[in-house]
Amino acid sequence: MQETRRVRMTKKMIKDAYIELLEINPDKRLSITEICQRADINRSTFYMHYEDVNQLVKEIEDEILDQIPYPSLTEGTLSQKEQYLDLLKDTFEYIKVNKNQFILLLSQLDSNDFKKRLISSILDKYKALTVSDDSLISKYGYMFCINGVVGLLREWIKDDFPISSAELAKIAFGMSLQATDFSKIFNNK
Repeated sequence: MQETRRVRMTKKMIKDAYIELLEINPDKRLSITEICQRADINRSTFYMHYEDVNQLVKEIEDEILDQIPYPSLTEGTLSQKEQYLDLLKDTFEYIKVNKNQFILLLSQLDSNDFKKRLISSILDKYKALTVSDDSLISKYGYMFCINGVVGLLREWIKDDFPISSAELAKIAFGMSLQATDFSKIFNNK
């Protein structure tokens, strides 16, 4: 069932209120009452859209994960390496634009669940690109890369983006080449 404009606006108000409250006090477990007061809605309105705060947080996380760019290598004028660098740059730029949500989800909340979902989501999308005959080695190589990139992102966000998305993409890409069998893909092309 498709949401009406009014429903989308109400849910956005609730999400924005939740994020604003977390920005003010990131260590506090927020109540539905606090969220409703901040969003200027009734509790019954909150419950029309969400069962509890956990469902709200999961929806925020889902939206973030759904919008992250993923590979779709195409035939064209750009090499695969250039396409990957562009993809990483676009991903990092997306994170920069959505800084507040990522700060909360990756750093301030210390959300291991979100981090695991982020890693799992990225791993599922990228594992089709493996060229290794040993899936276990590929899995560990990708896990190493993804966890490393998440660490880079945390620092990049924490330091308020001291380098461009393109520069960070080059750093992440170079480190990933050294840790996985991606180099086989690019040396063969």
